[in-house]
Amino acid sequence: MSPNAIIVPPPIMWAQRTDIIYLTVTVECKDIEFKFTESSMYFKGVSTSDATKTYEVTLNFLNKINPDKVINKNTARCIEFTITKAESGPYWNSLTTDKKKPHFLKVDFNKWVDEDNADDEEGGLPGGDNLKFMEDFGNLNKFSDKKHSFDDFNPEEEEDDSDDENLPNLE
Repeated sequence: MSPNAIIVPPPIMWAQRTDIIYLTVTVECKDIEFKFTESSMYFKGVSTSDATKTYEVTLNFLNKINPDKVINKNTARCIEFTITKAESGPYWNSLTTDKKKPHFLKVDFNKWVDEDNADDEEGGLPGGDNLKFMEDFGNLNKFSDKKHSFDDFNPEEEEDDSDDENLPNLE
């Protein structure tokens, strides 16, 4: 590490299920190091755009995890971790033991599912119900005998609305 190195915590996003934590370190890094224990995660990497910037952080998890079942994926733009909780059960109130939420830690709403809705989701993935809704919405025309278009609109056949009174004509 050079003497002018700047050490900063990386931006991290997280979401959870009853048995899994999704954690995404949203930085482009090289020389990546990470280590998981039952109660913590250590991450370090050098920025690809600024070699004087090193990302480094240690997270102390609120509850225990299974460090042997951590899966990681480096997409070049971020490093994604799927972390298995030691005990499946209720959602954690926070990711870490910190009394105050760290400024670099954010909720990943793209992956988040509320605990109350987790059982309703297909496969536990967000958007399960939305997919069914969109399929049903796309099939609405099959329930109608008549297909409608803007060509069917005839303003002379329209009934007068009571709220149209006292409105000036537009020309």
